[in-house]
Amino acid sequence: MTGATEAFSQAVADAPGLALGRASGSCVVLQGTSAVLHYEPNQAEIARRRLSGLVAISSPDALRVLLDLPVNAPLPLSAIERAAPGSLSLLPKGAVRVDRGCVTRLAVAPIEARLAVVSARSWRVGLERAGRFAPFCSRAMLLPTLPRDLHMLRMEADFYGIGVIVDTDGEPCVVVPPAPFERRRFTAANWLLLEQAYQQITPLLAEA
Repeated sequence: MTGATEAFSQAVADAPGLALGRASGSCVVLQGTSAVLHYEPNQAEIARRRLSGLVAISSPDALRVLLDLPVNAPLPLSAIERAAPGSLSLLPKGAVRVDRGCVTRLAVAPIEARLAVVSARSWRVGLERAGRFAPFCSRAMLLPTLPRDLHMLRMEADFYGIGVIVDTDGEPCVVVPPAPFERRRFTAANWLLLEQAYQQITPLLAEA
């Protein structure tokens, strides 16, 4: 990582009041923007993928098929083929197990996103960038200085549930805490973002 990226990640990690627990933070590019994504790895799934050779699943169609299958519950292969002919051919090796005429879904999301933090010089730009992560996790922006229209920033950020962190001279301060994320449903788009993040942080996980 570059020095600027390291400073960005460290400022977020050091900011009090975020309650990230054991979540790790990595710089990724998602939703067309750079962000520090704080996430919790699913160690069991990551280990299983390493053994099976399954990497990040990049196909939305494959993820939609997987979401229609219960986890670790065998289903008759014939029934699946009748309901969605050819659907299993979309799945990468290691995503399911086919045995004795049954299909069992093995794959689950390899990480859980907790918080995405975007960097911006303008809080209005920060709101737009952070807003791209609304369906996926809690959100926050990192600003270099307190803006003059701080009252307006507080109102807007609080309305959208976007946290505000100001990093002045290496002293991060949470001006507005991010709202807790409430997932209504887990979609293929949700899962795809986690796979895209996992693909970018896999080298870091391998070193851990």
